[in-house]
Amino acid sequence: MTDWDLHPLTGGHRELPVMDVETAHRVMQLHIDCLTTNCRIRNQAKARLVEAGIMVPSIWVPSV
Repeated sequence: MTDWDLHPLTGGHRELPVMDVETAHRVMQLHIDCLTTNCRIRNQAKARLVEAGIMVPSIWVPSV
């Protein structure tokens, strides 16, 4: 898989059949301007990194 295949302007935002940790990291870099809620491949990459224990999502706690 090349950057051309993963880039938002050339490869689109569709999910991949299988994503390894290296690819997930690259997707997060290439799709940095995308929202996880709107970009399917970025959402898939985030889920893969969380599953691998590499990324720990923050928890927002509203101030009282």
